[in-house]
Amino acid sequence: THRREVPRMLVKQGENAALERYIMRSKDAELLKWWAGYCESLGHIDSAKTCYEYAGDTFNLVRVACLEDDVQLAKNLIEASATGKKKEHVVVELKHTLSTSSQNGDGAAAYHLARHLENRGDIEEAIQYLAKSGCYDHAIRLARRYGLDAELMRFCIKARPSLQVECAAYFESKGEFEKAVELYQQGGDLARALELCFKLGGKGRNQMFEALANVSKNLDATASPATLKRCADFFVQHEKYHDAVRLYATGGDYSQAISLCLEHQVPITQELAEQLTPPQSSKQNNTQAEEKNEINTQLRNEIILELAAALIKQNQYQLAAKKYTQAGDRPTALRCLLKGGDTKNIIYYASTSRNRDIYILAANYLQSLDWHSGDTKSKELIKKIVEFYTKAKAYEKLAQFYDSFAQMEIDEYRDYDKALTALKQSQQQLEKASSKNVPDRDRRIQALESRISLIADFVQARSLEKSNPDQMAILINNILTQKRDLDAAIRVGDAFALLIEYKCKNKLFDDAYALVQDMRQRKIALHPYLEQDLLDQIHQAVGVDFTPNTTIGERVTDIHSPGAKSSEDDDIVDELVDDASDDDIVEEEDHFTPHHK
Repeated sequence: THRREVPRMLVKQGENAALERYIMRSKDAELLKWWAGYCESLGHIDSAKTCYEYAGDTFNLVRVACLEDDVQLAKNLIEASATGKKKEHVVVELKHTLSTSSQNGDGAAAYHLARHLENRGDIEEAIQYLAKSGCYDHAIRLARRYGLDAELMRFCIKARPSLQVECAAYFESKGEFEKAVELYQQGGDLARALELCFKLGGKGRNQMFEALANVSKNLDATASPATLKRCADFFVQHEKYHDAVRLYATGGDYSQAISLCLEHQVPITQELAEQLTPPQSSKQNNTQAEEKNEINTQLRNEIILELAAALIKQNQYQLAAKKYTQAGDRPTALRCLLKGGDTKNIIYYASTSRNRDIYILAANYLQSLDWHSGDTKSKELIKKIVEFYTKAKAYEKLAQFYDSFAQMEIDEYRDYDKALTALKQSQQQLEKASSKNVPDRDRRIQALESRISLIADFVQARSLEKSNPDQMAILINNILTQKRDLDAAIRVGDAFALLIEYKCKNKLFDDAYALVQDMRQRKIALHPYLEQDLLDQIHQAVGVDFTPNTTIGERVTDIHSPGAKSSEDDDIVDELVDDASDDDIVEEEDHFTPHHK
């Protein structure tokens, strides 16, 4: 009320000076604007500008500046208002200036300046200030009228769709087809954008391929199959295979897309592989696009298997394994991981499976690695090999592995105690195997028993080397004179070495020399078992010069290759079994600890 009544009373009494003082002290934006307008009507422009400034009224300040044709001042006012650089007294002291009114006033001020610039003929600047005011329609109108196409394109992007299509037709009429396609796309007229791309791309305009690629990115499964196929065929015709593959997949023509990848070496990335995978059939929460491309489970699996085969040809083994898993073919998925050589993933994949074939495949693969080095990594490999064979109930293969482990302990570490333990485990596993699956099981068990007996005798003899060397010599002599196949059980050179050292300690050099000659007759290399100093001592004692016997063909016997990969790596058994119990696995591991060096 006081805004109306106080000024009315003072005007009625002719107290204009008192009224001015009252308004300036009140710092009321509404009164300041009213007084500024009153001063302006009286021709007191400077007083009006001062009041407009105190009121923060950018629009009226710009309007007055335009009346005075002070364009630079008007620009400065709009810039200061846009950046918030108003005078301190305006920002701090005014109580009633609302931010919304200020923003609206800034837009109106920019529009007023734009119209003033247009009347002056400064068209480009007028367009800029029309854009600042948000009046893109007017900016586009001016740009088109005066042929300012660069400005027109910039503002068309922000215009409403209908105006974008109108501007697209304008650019098309002027032969600027790339701009026309972009605006047709922005305005939602994809059909016209594609038609223009097909028309000009067919005439050899290479720029249109990029434009078509951009348009096609907005095509999804909701687009008509005919449109998707036409775009894809167009890309194939012009050797843009990667874009064609994506569109074929979007349209549900997965087989064509996969064939195109193989025929033209299009790399199948993880992202593309997902696009080439049909969606699962589900009637709940499906979008219209998903229902459109939905296929039955059998056909879906066939397509995934086709994709997996293509991934193998491109050496994408991990992705191929993922796709075989999705199709339910887990053994083949593991084969892909085996080809890729990713041991960590192979162990994880096998550990989470309940498939006998997978356990066997994984264990066979792990045997081909360095499981016999004695370090922590090899310990883990051995543990997993035993675990997988145990879960698969592959007793024959587990027996073979224990046999290989025993031979490794003999050949690499001469640890007959561990070898003896491993062979006993091998015998136990072979006894578990069915005679139907292992026809020669009884013969092999008998051979194992013979080896175990020989190694046990040798272990006993070695244990007497310090406490009762004479008894040791007797046992070693008995071992060497046996007719059984010693080479299959122990390194015969180790037995000769123990006996020769015993003879030398007891000054029986003739006997020692005879044993050396016996080794030569058996074609056993000397130096892996006997030191050169010891050989020289023996030959000097018997009065014979030592010369290596090259005519006999020395060799080291029974150096087996531990950890050899089973020849049945790829055998697949149809029976699926559950995991072996944890107790079974623990029982096997308790008797079988890898060698440490």
